[in-house]
Amino acid sequence: MDLAPTLTTERLLLRGHQAADLDDCAALWQDPEVTRYTTGQPVARQDVWTRLLRHPGHWGLLGFGYWLAFEKASGRFVGEVGLARFERDFLAGQPDLGALPEAGWVTLPWAHGQGFASEAMTAVLAWQDRQGRWPRSFCIIHPDNAPSLRLAGKLGFRPERGARRGEATWQILLRDTPGHALA
Repeated sequence: MDLAPTLTTERLLLRGHQAADLDDCAALWQDPEVTRYTTGQPVARQDVWTRLLRHPGHWGLLGFGYWLAFEKASGRFVGEVGLARFERDFLAGQPDLGALPEAGWVTLPWAHGQGFASEAMTAVLAWQDRQGRWPRSFCIIHPDNAPSLRLAGKLGFRPERGARRGEATWQILLRDTPGHALA
């Protein structure tokens, strides 16, 4: 059962998570280059399974979520992109972010520097904008992750504040939904 709408771009197919995607997702979340600025360490396969299961829950309960990205020409797995509400402990003192979608993207190292994350997130944010339900979205990026900070700026996110997580103060960036009247 796929609750996520399918999105396509010039080079990518974005679709919802399926049980058969476990191997691809495990390869992604066990790659040290991928987890360097996300989880900080490779994620155990059983925890990747739990991550995979939570994505349809986002769609079912909140009406937004994550997609898996595949290169259309080859069918090769690129990564995960989307919107979520993770209820992160380190954001507990920031209630204004509570119900907003948190944008995120992670791609396998072979796909880095090819514009796949930009292409996928442009489609995701256009989908969000068409829904007209959320006045803003935000993303959280490790301060040393210069490529993601550049991409966030390109996508329209602007630095708002920091949040302490572990040894670093992570950047919180906000993006206003075009044409949405803020309350």
